[in-house]
Amino acid sequence: MTDYNDNKNTNRGFRNTQNIVSIIFLSLVSLLALSLCIVILLRNATLKKENEAYKSEIDTFNTEGYYTNAQAQKLLKEAKKQQDTDTRKELLNQIQNNLEAGKGTNATIRSLFTDQLVVTDSGKYYFFPINKSIAGNGFKENDFALNQENVLKYQGTDSSVSGDLGIDVSRFQGDIDWQKVAAAGVKFAFIRVGVRGTTAGKIVLDDHFVTNVQGAIQNGIKVGVYFYSQAVSDEEALEEAKFVLDAIEPYQITYPVVIDMELADNENARTLNTTQDQFTSSAKLFCDTVKGAGYTPMIYGNLKTFTLMLDLTKLTDYDTWIAYYSVPQYYPYSFSVWQYASEGKIDGIDGKVDLNIGVKDWSSK
Repeated sequence: MTDYNDNKNTNRGFRNTQNIVSIIFLSLVSLLALSLCIVILLRNATLKKENEAYKSEIDTFNTEGYYTNAQAQKLLKEAKKQQDTDTRKELLNQIQNNLEAGKGTNATIRSLFTDQLVVTDSGKYYFFPINKSIAGNGFKENDFALNQENVLKYQGTDSSVSGDLGIDVSRFQGDIDWQKVAAAGVKFAFIRVGVRGTTAGKIVLDDHFVTNVQGAIQNGIKVGVYFYSQAVSDEEALEEAKFVLDAIEPYQITYPVVIDMELADNENARTLNTTQDQFTSSAKLFCDTVKGAGYTPMIYGNLKTFTLMLDLTKLTDYDTWIAYYSVPQYYPYSFSVWQYASEGKIDGIDGKVDLNIGVKDWSSK
């Protein structure tokens, strides 16, 4: 009996030990599983927070207009494409509207290049950036307007602007009744003294100069004179100036003595190969000679004169007489006289005559 009971007790103790070990093992497994669960839960919580942060950032991008670099580049490309399309459409509409309104090709092109002086010659277009160092004329678009008689009137606010009606004449106007011209309201006249031939280069006195200058002065019209130059050297420019001074010496010339400079429309013109430097030098020498004799010098020309022929930056000391036959004035720089029509009508003159409006008044000098 003693042995059996001892064995029985021994077996029971062994089983108890096994149970304890099993409990401990299961407890460890449970703790490990719980720890893993906790780690997973913490990781999930972290991911959730990160996702919420990312979502918040995306919402911010969408709400406040922030984009990734790739998105920004794409949007810029699309915007440029749209802008190019809109600009092209706007440009075409502007051209179409100008043409439908009756504006010519030149006027349409000039309206597109407002910071440049656009000049045409021999079928070509030339673009000259407007030089800010040269004095502008300061006039507004509506400062000048044609009245019912097609006489240009100044309607701006500058009290120093003369606004006088003037003409310029030569032998081509024939015999002029200066009394009727004065009665028609003409205040000043530029009378041609002579010309240098475009091919042979000979200087010729205008055969109506004497009668015109005398008739104008006798009827109280202020008189200036001009000479059509084709000088190709300083010597010829000086010759022209002296010719004019000799011709006008007997008369009271109160308005400027003008050198008329224009590109000759002749394939055999002697000035065809004359450089801008030489044209500029000739104009300066003529004006300086006239000024030295006590008269006011001035340069006459059109848009081609003051862009293609002359370097205006070297001629800013002299008055300018601009020929431009449209309103408003397109020439951006300062001018003293504006020849605004080449087919005007004035009582006392048979046929057409150039019409001018004065900006300056030299009669008090």
